[in-house]
Amino acid sequence: MRAIRIAASAFALASSVLWAQTAKFDVASVKIVTGGGPPGDIPHNMDTSPGHFAMRNVPLRFAIEWAYDLKDYEISGPDWIKGEMRYDIIASAGRPASDDEMRPMLQALLLERFQMTVHRETKEVPVYVLLPGKGEPKVKPVAEDAKPMIAGGASGVTFTAQPISRFTFMLTRRMDRPVLDQTGLKGRYEFTVDLSGLGFNGREPEGPGGPSVFTTVQRDLGLRLEAKKEPLSILMIDSASKTPTAN
Repeated sequence: MRAIRIAASAFALASSVLWAQTAKFDVASVKIVTGGGPPGDIPHNMDTSPGHFAMRNVPLRFAIEWAYDLKDYEISGPDWIKGEMRYDIIASAGRPASDDEMRPMLQALLLERFQMTVHRETKEVPVYVLLPGKGEPKVKPVAEDAKPMIAGGASGVTFTAQPISRFTFMLTRRMDRPVLDQTGLKGRYEFTVDLSGLGFNGREPEGPGGPSVFTTVQRDLGLRLEAKKEPLSILMIDSASKTPTAN
């Protein structure tokens, strides 16, 4: 079974590289940025509209994540791609292309301008998985026109019109290993969960004494977190240049 997964990953990567060789932006600019604040999350640093792409003041890792539609823990490469260098990447497809059409275009751009070489490997990785609990989940479906929002309050962090994957994304940022959504819950929901006992990157919280996130996930959401190892397909960045080739 593992051999099949590895072969499938290799085929998928080869297919994406072949597509990236033919799907290219009509015009593109890649420049090193000096100064500027912290990069934040990807949505705060990028703008896409049909056929147009822009990422500003981002580390190379952000661009790779979007290009290959991956989470940060699905990428392995040199430390500098995480934040040492920042870039502005502005491009146009020359036609009203969708995000899915522009992802391979960005792959081609990164491979060319950063002289980047990549391959995939399947690795057993320690993770937490978010699973259904014993009863019904304590999350409420929202109307189609509900505005997405995340806000903190006295009772915890409230997610409004968000998929469960947005919650596992936050947990991944704050816990000591990736958190995978295996709840089977589709769509967008509203829910509140107490995260006062959770620090960042596995560290102790600033206000000690808060309940364990393992407890509050079960109590507040009717779900459960379980530690295990899972085989994940990892995009390996074999080499990349810090200085992109000239526009």
